[in-house]
Amino acid sequence: MPISELKISELTKTGRIRWYRDGNRNGNVLILFVGIHGNEPAGLNAIDRLSEKFETSDLSVYGSVYAISGNLKAIDSKQRYLDTDLNRLWELYGTDKDFSIQNGENSPSEFGESLDIKNTIENIIERHQDDVKSFVFADLHTTSARSCAFILLNDTLENRDLARSFPVPQILGIEENIQGTLLSYINNLGYKAIGFEAGAHEDKTSVERSEAFLWLLFDKCDLISLSDEEIKHYSDTLRSKSGIPDTYFEIRHHQLVDDPHYFEMIEGFENFDIVEKETPLAYERGELIRAPVSGRIFMPLYQKKGHDGFLIIREVSEYWLRLSAYLRKSFIHSFLKYLPGVTTVGSRSYEVNLRVARFLVKDIFHLFGYRVTKKDENTLICYRR
Repeated sequence: MPISELKISELTKTGRIRWYRDGNRNGNVLILFVGIHGNEPAGLNAIDRLSEKFETSDLSVYGSVYAISGNLKAIDSKQRYLDTDLNRLWELYGTDKDFSIQNGENSPSEFGESLDIKNTIENIIERHQDDVKSFVFADLHTTSARSCAFILLNDTLENRDLARSFPVPQILGIEENIQGTLLSYINNLGYKAIGFEAGAHEDKTSVERSEAFLWLLFDKCDLISLSDEEIKHYSDTLRSKSGIPDTYFEIRHHQLVDDPHYFEMIEGFENFDIVEKETPLAYERGELIRAPVSGRIFMPLYQKKGHDGFLIIREVSEYWLRLSAYLRKSFIHSFLKYLPGVTTVGSRSYEVNLRVARFLVKDIFHLFGYRVTKKDENTLICYRR
C-alpha cells in the first residue's frame, strides 16, 4: 500500500479527516475544512449529516471528497482557539517567523494543529496528483453576529467562477485585510479556494445552509449530478431572505482591535446592515468608534476572541468586474512597471512609493488582479495573484 494510502487511513482514525469518499480517481478532488475555529459547529454538523446520507443510500461520487477537521483541541473545548487563531498563521511558512521549524514547550497548540493540517493536505495531493483533473478547496465557517450566508474569496478569476455558482453575496479581497488565512495559503499553492460563512454560530439554519452549500458544491465540482429541483431547493435555502443582493462587495474599512477584552460592539448590528458615515458602532477602552465611511457593516465582533472589530463593505459594479476580467487576460499589465513610483521587486510583484504614486494605486492594481498590502506608511507591496 502506498505511503499516502497508509497516512490517509491513520488520519481518519485520529479524526483529522472527519470523512472522505472515493469514487472515480480521474475525477476532481474536493477538500473541505471544518472547525478551523472550535466554536463554529455548523460545518462539522453538516459534514456528519452528509456522511450519514451517503452511508444510508447508494450515493457515490465521481472523484473524491475529504473533510478535514481543523482545531481539534478547540473543537473539544468549544472555543474559537486555545492560544492563537488557527486561521491567522498560514502565511508564515518560509518567513523568519516560520513556526514549522520552531520547537519548545511554549509553542501555541495551534502551531501543531496547523502542521498536522498542512501534512494532511500534502498527503491528499500526493495521493491524487498523478490522475486528478483538479483540486478544489472550501473552508466552512460561521459568525458571531446574525447573518445571511456569504462567500469570501481571494480575487482571482478562477475563484470568481467557482463562487458565482452560489446565490449569496461575495466578498472580494479578504486576504488584504485579514492576514494569514488558510484560503490565502491554498491560493498561494495555486489552487481554487473559497470560504463559506453560513450564519450565526449556534443558529440551526447555519447547519442547513452549510449542507445546502456542500450539495451545490459537489454538483459544481462534478462529483455528483443534482436534479433541477434539487438545485432550486438548495439555492433557495442559501438565498438571503432580507433582500441583500447576491453580488460582489469590496472592503472599504477594517477596524483592527488590539485587545478584544476592551472592545465592545454596540448591540444590534447584523452582517450587511447599511450604516452611514459617523454612525456610532463600538467602544474601545471606553472611546466611541464611529463609522469612518458609509457602506454595509460586515463581521461585527460579538465575542471576546479575535482582533477584527468590524469591516465596512460596498458593492462592486458589474462594469468594474468585466473590465478587470478583460485586463487580467491582456498584456497590458506588463506596462505597470513603467508607472511613476513603481519598482519591480520580483517576477510577480512590485513596490509602490506613495510619495510619488498618489492616486488610485489600489484601484489600478486591483483591476489587474494584484493583491495590495501595506509595507509601511509610504510603501505598498502589489503581488499578482
